[in-house]
Amino acid sequence: MKKIMQKKVKELKRSLILSEAAEYFEEVGFEAVTMAELARKCGISVGALYKLFESKDALFYAYVEHQINQLYEEIVQRCKHTKSPEEKLRIVAELKFEAFCSKSKLIFDPIAGDPLFFTKLSLSKKNPAQIIYDYTAQLFEELKKKRSLKITDSMLLSYLFHNFLLGFIEHWLHLGGDLKQRNKTTLEMFLRGVEV
Repeated sequence: MKKIMQKKVKELKRSLILSEAAEYFEEVGFEAVTMAELARKCGISVGALYKLFESKDALFYAYVEHQINQLYEEIVQRCKHTKSPEEKLRIVAELKFEAFCSKSKLIFDPIAGDPLFFTKLSLSKKNPAQIIYDYTAQLFEELKKKRSLKITDSMLLSYLFHNFLLGFIEHWLHLGGDLKQRNKTTLEMFLRGVEV
């Protein structure tokens, strides 16, 4: 019982620190974050912070994982009110674009905003975005029952779709515009490219 309680307390501490870290990362960007300042903001010692997160990179990875889990839960919640795989894929695009727009300070950070930064960071760990790739792969499985697609591998379609969305995000980062409005046409453009 004692070990279970200790585990629950540690999970709660991690969750509270991640909430504070999210605000801090999004306020100042990854590069400006210091473990000492985060510990001060959380009211704990730097040593206690390092017991929960071995490095700033580990903390950032946990932050990204937490954000992706929240995005996934929101996608599932919003999608349960529709049966159409097309509509569900539109919702995925809409929420992904909204997530990027709401985190612009962090995205424009010279380190964390580098698309290869997270890829390198996650090489030795599982990809936290895999739950979203798995979900959209299921949607492409459903879609293949209704439409003829050139690509039959649903997971490949999922990865291609998310990278297609990232193309719009990268365009927005460099050239501006209204990213949130792009989700209305994004799916149709993608499907035109993969339909027979």
